[in-house]
Amino acid sequence: MKSEEILSAVQEYKDDIILFLADIVGIKSITCNEEKIVDRVKEEMKTLEYDEIIQDKFGNIIGRIGNGPSVLVFDAHLDVVNVDGQDWDTDPFNAVIKDGNMYGRGTVDDKGPFACTLFAGKIIKDLNLTDKYTVYVVGSIVEEECEGLALGAFLEEFNISPDHVVIAESSELEICRGHKGRAQITATFKGKSVHASIHHSGLNPIESALPFLRGLIEFDQSIPEDPQLGKGHATVVDIRCESLSLSSLPTSAKVIIDRRTTPLDSYNSIIEDLRRLPNGDKCKLEYAVWEDNGYKGNNLRGEEYFPAWVLSEDHPLILAGADSYKDLFKKDPVVTTWGFSTNGNYTMGKNGFSTIGFGPGEMALCHMENEHVVIDDLLTATGFYAGLAAKLNESC
Repeated sequence: MKSEEILSAVQEYKDDIILFLADIVGIKSITCNEEKIVDRVKEEMKTLEYDEIIQDKFGNIIGRIGNGPSVLVFDAHLDVVNVDGQDWDTDPFNAVIKDGNMYGRGTVDDKGPFACTLFAGKIIKDLNLTDKYTVYVVGSIVEEECEGLALGAFLEEFNISPDHVVIAESSELEICRGHKGRAQITATFKGKSVHASIHHSGLNPIESALPFLRGLIEFDQSIPEDPQLGKGHATVVDIRCESLSLSSLPTSAKVIIDRRTTPLDSYNSIIEDLRRLPNGDKCKLEYAVWEDNGYKGNNLRGEEYFPAWVLSEDHPLILAGADSYKDLFKKDPVVTTWGFSTNGNYTMGKNGFSTIGFGPGEMALCHMENEHVVIDDLLTATGFYAGLAAKLNESC
C-alpha cells in the first residue's frame, strides 16, 4: 500500500479540507433543507475532478471515481440538527478555529467526516489506488430524522449492491463493526369520550394505557443482553391524546415508544414483545412512520425500524481496515461498536452489505453545543479512508 504517498497527499490537501469544511459549516442544512449544501458539494466535486457527479431523485449528491467491477461506498450525511435552546460560545453556523479545533454545527456530525471522504476520493483518484473498484462518495440527506432512507434510495435507484460500505460518522478514530438498532413504535389505546363529570360511564384510554406503561418499565429491565452489542432498551418518549375538550375523556391515547435493539430482536419480535405486556392486546401496535417534504419538493416517507447489525472481528473488511490503519499510523486500531444508529442499518442491517464505521470527532459532542473537531483528526480520517480503499484493492 502507498502509505507514504497517501499521507503526503493528505498534507497537501490539509488547507483545502479545512477551508471546505468551514464553508459547509456556514450552510445551515437542517434536515429537509439541504439544497444549498448539495449545490456546494457538487461545485467542490467538479473542482476535484470526480469522474461523475450524480444528484439522485431523492436529493442525495454522489461522486463517482473509477469504473472497476467491485463497488466501495463511502457515506456521510449532510443534514444537521438545529441549535434551538443551546448556549454556544461561538456562532454555530460560522466555523471558528481555535487551539487546533474547528467549532461549529456539523463539525463532528457529520460534515467533518464528509469533508474527509470527499478529499479521500480525490486522493484515491490522484494516486490511482482502486483500479479494481468503482468508488462512490455519497453526501446523503435526512439522516437525522430517518437514517438509512436516503442512502437506500440512491442504491435502489441505480441498482447498486456494494461489496463494501464505510459509514463516515464520528467514532473517535476507532473502527466500528456494528451498532444497536432503533425503532419507534406507537401503541394507540381507544377510548369512549364522555364529559369528565360522568367519566365512569366512558372509557379513559389513559387509564387503559397505565398497566401497559408499568409493564414496559419491567420489560425494559428484563431485556436480555447481546454478547456483542450489550443490552437493548425500551422506554416511553411521548404520550399524545386526542380529545374533544379538556372537560372530556380523550377519544384516544397514543403511547410512543423508543426501542433500542440488538441482533436478538427482529422486525416481528419487537412488536410481539410489546403485545405481551398488560393491555398490549387492547391497543394498536405499529411502527411509526416519518414523513416530510424534501428540499426538492418530493414527499419523503420511511418506517421507523432501523435494525442492529454487527460484523465478526475477523471479517475481511474489519481486517482490511485494521491492516490499513496499522500501515498508515504504525499502531493497532481500536475496534469497537457504536451505541447509536446510522445509515449502516440499511446497508448491513437490512441488506447484508459488509459495512464498517469510522470517523473523526468525539461521539459525545454530536448534537451538543460547542460541537468541535480536532483538525489533525480530520487528516487522520482522510488518510484512513484512502488507505482502506487501497488495501481493499490489493486484496481484490
